[in-house]
Amino acid sequence: MRLDYRKMQEEILPSKETQDWMWEEIEKIAAKGEKKQHSWAGLKMAASIAAAVLVFVALIPQTSWADQITGLVREFFYVNADIKQDIVPNVYEDEGKYGHVRMRIQEMISDGACTYCTICYEALDAEGEQWLREQEFDTESIRFTSYAGDDYNDYDASITVAVDGEIKSKTKTVIGGWELHEQEELATEKTRYFACSFENDSGSFPLKNESLTLFYPMYRSQGIGEVKVCSALDTVSYRLVGDKSPSEYYEPEYLVVSKLSYALFGKDHGTHKHWFDKEGMSCVECSEGFLAEKGDNENFVYPDGIPLAFEMEDGSTLEMGYAWTQLYDVGRTVSGPSFLISAGHFNVDREDWGRIMPIDDPNELTGIDIDGVHYDLVREEIADK
Repeated sequence: MRLDYRKMQEEILPSKETQDWMWEEIEKIAAKGEKKQHSWAGLKMAASIAAAVLVFVALIPQTSWADQITGLVREFFYVNADIKQDIVPNVYEDEGKYGHVRMRIQEMISDGACTYCTICYEALDAEGEQWLREQEFDTESIRFTSYAGDDYNDYDASITVAVDGEIKSKTKTVIGGWELHEQEELATEKTRYFACSFENDSGSFPLKNESLTLFYPMYRSQGIGEVKVCSALDTVSYRLVGDKSPSEYYEPEYLVVSKLSYALFGKDHGTHKHWFDKEGMSCVECSEGFLAEKGDNENFVYPDGIPLAFEMEDGSTLEMGYAWTQLYDVGRTVSGPSFLISAGHFNVDREDWGRIMPIDDPNELTGIDIDGVHYDLVREEIADK
């Protein structure tokens, strides 16, 4: 009986690696809870519930707990991020021309600017196991587009669209890039897992509800398929209302936001100067006045990112860990300004800014602080070109 009980413990409790990871995440959350006012994340309660969490996981099956902490959430988000209801499962599946291996896009979440998905390769027999063990994967072998350059360059995306009821393909330039990372800690003899992400910081949402061409390796063949970007997350736009600006060289006016990311637009009042060099090439650099106002000793403006904080209806605040400084004209809006001040995904830790902390509801924003200056937010639609 004792041997059966010990076996049951091994099956129910998380592995040693999982428990260590849990404690690391709980310690991070508890530390942030002392600094951040972020009620929807439950940061301040994390330390007090840590013991209860371990007791709770002892009462649920190992597979159920693993579902909570692996895949999309573990790779891209804070463990306590409230996004499970926004993740689309079972996006795509293929066993190729010859079988032996199954490829699946297991999960996806996207707002059109940021897209995150997990991919699983599963061997269906011994021959498939050998192929999977020897196959090399990278952003050339698994790619949603055929593009030139590194992960952060613009690229031409193959987009599938319906024209007069007929399915056709077109090419459009998308600013951003894809990254592929193997989740080696999840691998078994029969499976390999990958996390794939796309992030766009141009202030637009170019992949929203688009269908992309996916290229991927299969057993003795090249897999090609059409994948719909599952972007069920809505975007909301706001007009900023305030009586002063954080700088005399730019003026914030509009905010476009989803649950995952934001884009802050305004007007340029001389942040940069333009000239042509001896060879006739166009050159741009920060103006002397803007550098004097916001620059550091090395002539970088906002070297630690633009200080941003988003306020919610319930009184909670998300203080950005790092907010990118764009400060260039994107020319994408019909109504409102086209000067992009900052854009990117929500995060709360400068040292781990790549990890996403989504907001609960983009419809419930009430204010934003930009470099110490407060603005109220009023809903107002902005049309895209």
